[in-house]
Amino acid sequence: MESFVRPLGVIAAAVVLVGAPGTSTAAGKYDGSAPLLCVPTLVAECRVEGDCRRVTPDSVNLPPFFKVDVRGQKVHSEESGRASPFTTVERLGGNMILLGSQAGRGWSMTISEETGKMSAAISSGGEGWVVFGTCVVP
Repeated sequence: MESFVRPLGVIAAAVVLVGAPGTSTAAGKYDGSAPLLCVPTLVAECRVEGDCRRVTPDSVNLPPFFKVDVRGQKVHSEESGRASPFTTVERLGGNMILLGSQAGRGWSMTISEETGKMSAAISSGGEGWVVFGTCVVP
């Protein structure tokens, strides 16, 4: 899939399940049992030269919102037709952590199972992006 972040390929950022999701203690509303709709609100873009700056989600080609479908094993934007599979789902400390890679980039996304707060990191040789946002159950 194309990337949610122009240089990234796919986020996604951010997310294919290997076996069943890990067990967790008292999962919350945002545990992935239903698809989540996520909105990126803040993005930081950094380069190996030490140049980091705050950018808008739109400026790095992130869609205004994307879905996290744990059962479908992907993060996707229906509007753009882009999707990114993830390879791992872990649950730790009340968070659902998704891990994936695509087009030479690795990414991780963490979603609070209680609040829906989301953060994602996408990295490639010499550059990276950190995305913050919120997920809801539509």
